Amino acid sequence: MEIPASNATRLLCLYGFLMTSLLFSHINADGKIRQVTDPTGNVNLSPFQEWESAYECLQNTSQSCSVKYTLTEAGWMNVTMAEKADFCKSGGCGEHTKAVLTCIHLVKRDYKFTNKATVQDLNFTITNGCDFGFNGTTFISDARRTSKRQIAILISNLAALFLLTNLAD
Repeated sequence: MEIPASNATRLLCLYGFLMTSLLFSHINADGKIRQVTDPTGNVNLSPFQEWESAYECLQNTSQSCSVKYTLTEAGWMNVTMAEKADFCKSGGCGEHTKAVLTCIHLVKRDYKFTNKATVQDLNFTITNGCDFGFNGTTFISDARRTSKRQIAILISNLAALFLLTNLAD
């Protein structure tokens, strides 16, 4: 059955209107309006949404923190020994930065900053810096990369040993 040209034009216009209204409605797949003010309230279904939510966490700023202490994608803790007391005081930038890091951890657990630091690395830097003093650098752990290399070497050695013992027969 063939559709007359006038009906086909109407269907095409209706389809175009529906697609345009869906694109501009700002509705997620679950039918809820996006919660930009609380990134942890987003439904993180895809890696892109996780990155977007982590970015929104980084946009969370505090009145009590100067721009110098604001955490960025770089991951650099711009705190020196002389600024320790101001950064670490109760209700100060240290607590705000830890809250931002918690937000990032909740929306994207494997988030890495551009300096290769993880959320755990920055939490350690803040805790250690507030206890013993900052030196202007960020602690970046290398433990995960080392353990992966060690596991790969172990598996390779075991595979070689297995092949040597079975091929000798």
